[in-house]
Amino acid sequence: MLMGERAILIKRREYTNMDKNSYEKKIQSLEEEIKIMKERYQILVETTSAILFEYKPAEDKMIFNYNFPENKSRREINNYHEYMKQSPLVHPDHIRKFMDVLETAARHPMRGELEYLSKVSSGEFEWHKTYYSSIADSNGKVISVLGKISNIHKSATERQEIIHRVETDYLTGLYNKGAAIEKVNEWLTANPTSESHLLMMDLDNFKNINDKYGHAFGDEVLKDTALVLGDCFDDDCIISRFGGDEFVIFVQGKSLSLVKSLAENLLQMLSDKIIGLESPLKCSIGIAARLSRQDTFEDLFNRADSAMYQAKKMGKGRCSTY
Repeated sequence: MLMGERAILIKRREYTNMDKNSYEKKIQSLEEEIKIMKERYQILVETTSAILFEYKPAEDKMIFNYNFPENKSRREINNYHEYMKQSPLVHPDHIRKFMDVLETAARHPMRGELEYLSKVSSGEFEWHKTYYSSIADSNGKVISVLGKISNIHKSATERQEIIHRVETDYLTGLYNKGAAIEKVNEWLTANPTSESHLLMMDLDNFKNINDKYGHAFGDEVLKDTALVLGDCFDDDCIISRFGGDEFVIFVQGKSLSLVKSLAENLLQMLSDKIIGLESPLKCSIGIAARLSRQDTFEDLFNRADSAMYQAKKMGKGRCSTY
């Protein structure tokens, strides 16, 4: 039953005390409204290329109606929660959020939208967007969750590619300065009491490399340095080329002793893996720890930068802690 039909039935009960002629006229008017609403809904269904769904919380049943020119099928899934555990249609990285949203909509009347990766007929995962709305009875209990699922993979992929280009350093593929600042500040705000460290790294005597071997060779050294950084630090670290031969690494949730160990390992890997130079490549690293929940990227950067120049004063090719 459509939400509008439910409202009309409530109105119908309000007219029971009217005289017969007035009552019949009102009923006729309501029936015409229902007919128009059904026609509008049918037009929407016929002109929308998407998957329409209805979830029934009391039965834990999901009903899919595929509305495509080549596919007009209907699919019912009983014990939907158990099915999603055994044969999830949603990507593992998104399944928890997807089910949380469904369960919330099944408990409280609400409407919203959600983007996630879901399987298509080929078995691959593509981006989809779901618009959903809860339908409640007169007591406020949700009896159904209705919605529409659209494939947005092309537009979502194009959007991600644009974001990637905006955030990425063209030469190394690492985050650029602006993206690094934004992402570090977002993390600091979202995790006000968590431990974190910022490393500022500068390649020693890089100008001499450019002068002696040429800028094209220098660019290759920067690319190789980015690869070494990726090998040294976890995926949850924020690694960026800050400009020229300067790199910034933001490390989350690790102790200072472990961060120092990672920095020492980086020094060794740069020396071992960057080849083609007369002498091993060296760098100077400054490490700054988060000191308070008020710290921003700028606070950490200024302290790490000071520590890095201290490392240079001490002879380069080493790390120093602020």
